[in-house]
Amino acid sequence: MSISIRQNEASALRLTAVAAGHELALDMPAPEGEGPDPHDYFDTALGGCKAMTVLLYARRKGYPLDKVTVNVERDSSRERAGVYGLTVTLTLEGDLDDAQRQDLLTIADRCPIHKLMTQSEIEVSTRLA
Repeated sequence: MSISIRQNEASALRLTAVAAGHELALDMPAPEGEGPDPHDYFDTALGGCKAMTVLLYARRKGYPLDKVTVNVERDSSRERAGVYGLTVTLTLEGDLDDAQRQDLLTIADRCPIHKLMTQSEIEVSTRLA
């Protein structure tokens, strides 16, 4: 999978990423830009993955989950010290019992992006074209 990112205007920080044929806007937060910024996409990847994982698991188990909402809150106050805090809150709607709710909470932490962020060593290499 390859994602391309291009600058939209010569003097602007606005960028467009193309992933799987879809365009995603990238910018800086205010006052430099209007966002969303790269951190927003990082956080969104986690929340989206948890939502999809919970939905697929509930469907497979036959749980009466009608809707899932995920809220991701960022605490980047210690990012320069190497700590990037994300708090994820799941809202599960449906006639779920306590055991099913706990099962879905547990499975949310097993989503691929959560594992990638917490259990993988990520190697990045940058080169000139």
